Amino acid sequence: MFVKHLQEYLDKFTDGKKGNAVSNAKVYMELEDGTLAQIRRMEVLESTVIGDTSVMVVIKSDNGHKIAIKSPTFNKS
Repeated sequence: MFVKHLQEYLDKFTDGKKGNAVSNAKVYMELEDGTLAQIRRMEVLESTVIGDTSVMVVIKSDNGHKIAIKSPTFNKS
C-alpha cells in the first residue's frame, strides 16, 4: 500500500472535509493475534543507501494499549 492509496481511501469517508466523525476517529492496527492496538506514532524514514531515494512510512503501535476485543475482520483479508 502506498500513502496515496490511504489518502484516497480516507477521502471517501471525509469527502475532502475536516471535522467529521472519521477525521476524529482513533486509529488502531490489527496485531497477529487479531487484537487491536492503538497507533502511537508514525515515522517517515528515508533510505540510508547513497543514491537511493526511497521513503517509507512506518506505523508503530502501542502494544501496552491493546483493546480487549478482536478485530471483526480478523483472518478475512
